[in-house]
Amino acid sequence: MLPRIAWSLAVLTLLLVAGDVVVAAQAVSLTSETAVAVHGFPFVDGACLGSAFMGALIVSRYPRHPIGWLLSVIGVCTSISLLTEAYAYWVLESDGPGSHDAGSVCAWVSQLLGGQIVVGLIALMFLLAPDGHFVSRRWRYVALVPATGMLLCLAAILTVDPREFDLLSSESRYGPARVALLSIGFSMISLGVVLAVVSMLRRLRASSREERQQLRLIALAAGLAAAGLVVLFVGQAINGGDQTWGSSVPLFVAFFLMPILFAVSVLRYRLYDLDVIINRTLLVAAGTAFAAVGYITLVVVAGQVVEGRTSGFWLSLLATALVALAFQPLRRVVVRLADRAAYGDRAHPYAALADFSHRLAEAPDPDDLLPAVAEAAARAVSGRGAEATLDIPGGAPVSATWGWWAAGHEEAYHVVMVRTEERELGRIAVTLPRGRSLRPADQRILEAVADQTAVAFGNTALAGALADRVAELDRATRQLADSRVRLIAADDAARRALEAAIARDVLPFLQALPREVGRARTAVVAGADPGLDRLVDGTNAALDALRELTRGLFPAQLVRSGLVPALRSLVSRSTSAAELTEGLDAGRRFAPRVEAAVYFCGAEALRGGSPVSVGLTEDAGRLVLRISGAHGGIDLQGVEDRVEAVGGHLTATADKVVLTIPVDGPVLERPSAVTGHAVGLVPLG
Repeated sequence: MLPRIAWSLAVLTLLLVAGDVVVAAQAVSLTSETAVAVHGFPFVDGACLGSAFMGALIVSRYPRHPIGWLLSVIGVCTSISLLTEAYAYWVLESDGPGSHDAGSVCAWVSQLLGGQIVVGLIALMFLLAPDGHFVSRRWRYVALVPATGMLLCLAAILTVDPREFDLLSSESRYGPARVALLSIGFSMISLGVVLAVVSMLRRLRASSREERQQLRLIALAAGLAAAGLVVLFVGQAINGGDQTWGSSVPLFVAFFLMPILFAVSVLRYRLYDLDVIINRTLLVAAGTAFAAVGYITLVVVAGQVVEGRTSGFWLSLLATALVALAFQPLRRVVVRLADRAAYGDRAHPYAALADFSHRLAEAPDPDDLLPAVAEAAARAVSGRGAEATLDIPGGAPVSATWGWWAAGHEEAYHVVMVRTEERELGRIAVTLPRGRSLRPADQRILEAVADQTAVAFGNTALAGALADRVAELDRATRQLADSRVRLIAADDAARRALEAAIARDVLPFLQALPREVGRARTAVVAGADPGLDRLVDGTNAALDALRELTRGLFPAQLVRSGLVPALRSLVSRSTSAAELTEGLDAGRRFAPRVEAAVYFCGAEALRGGSPVSVGLTEDAGRLVLRISGAHGGIDLQGVEDRVEAVGGHLTATADKVVLTIPVDGPVLERPSAVTGHAVGLVPLG
């Protein structure tokens, strides 16, 4: 309801100003000193129009904001004063239509709602600007100064008979008492304007960043009003009280600039957050104007062409259809112009958000995502530049910039986090020009950009993690394939070596053994020497060779006695200077695969022939084998393959190899000799 009243007052002001221009043009030339220096055309007309519409915009956003209502009242009061003054001058001085009494009453109304009341309302407005509150509670008493001045001026004018009021010589009809009231009242009003300037300066001193930018323009408007009053007083004191170009025009110009400065604060520095309202108002106004002008033009042109050969209904219908069809292609241009007027360089941040959403929907490459996010954030708040950062789990963050960006810069920059409900995904930092801060609406826009970016960042992070996992699986697959190839190759090589060694060192004696036994039996029958010593020595040599060849196979002792006794026997038989340190009970048993892996890793360490120290301990459910000393002859890859096959891992340094194998879980039943021998037929790689 209240916004409708404010807009109704704005429309009424527009009609009254239009009437003032028409009436004033009938009474006097609009470029004469009387029209400009006395009546205030066109400055006062523009000022009251701007005040009324700016007040309506503020009331539309904040229905009870005192600044909006003061501007609306200033606009409608000034327009009424202008129209009644123009009509009174037309009737009383230029013999216009109407009676003398009507001219006198209009002159009285013009004086009643004229300069004194308007200037007093301006003083009250600057005392409350921009938030509608006084600087402090004590400043409420300061507002009594211009309020009392307005009451004194109203009392002086209200006591005059309106029918006897003369526009130019009215002061002679006031009398000394009323003149004194007017002088005192206008002096108090002027003092109120000066105090309002002081109030604005105090606000300006206590403000910072964006608020300071807003207050600078409003304080400038207040200062111009005070300067205009000073010029008016001095000019009238010099020229005997007449309003001339030099004395009146500065005050009129200051009044004209007041709503313009408010508009700049609204549009450039987001005072009262009226962007959307102004944008929609301009869209409606532009659309209405286009429809009206287009409809009237088409009706007139088509009417002249057809010259009455068709009815008015079909002509109107055709004009309406053509206007609708013509407006649709121009809609984007109208929207762009309205956005430019309402949002300035930012050109409608919500459109920027829509464009950003469209770009995200295209699923850009991760290399293009971060620059797109930085560009969207900077453009949305009209920043100089921006930086978008994506946190990579387990890796270094990835960043991209757009526009002007430098580390350690002095310009204000603001950071908004990109997060989901679970964790933070990254951040967006925006650089603003010098002297400008982030507005609440800008903060909301950045948060909207961050919310949309969170989805893209989350998808990018998941895609990156998936790619890393796939690469890891590929590496593991290649390693397993290489390990399998190495194990098969080692098995084949060991089998061939074993076969060749048996054929070379064992089979020749075993093949000749049946003949030698037959020869010995014949010699015994014949009473000759059977050569048993030679036969025993050959047999022992073959057995020793076979024992030496089978040393790398799974020993029966490991199956029968366990890991610790088998390692002791292995160290005792080693030709190298080996030392075994065990921290386990000799009867402690583990799973056969675990015991086999540890045993054969120890055998591999001892095969090099260099002095080594072997330590075996159990720590927190893990079996740890430490091999200290030179290990240049150890096949570390083969050892690692064997350890990893039972779920362990190997750590190798220049002088130490550490094998860690988990032994948690159930211990397998003690295997039989046959089972152990079957498992043990795995060569030492």
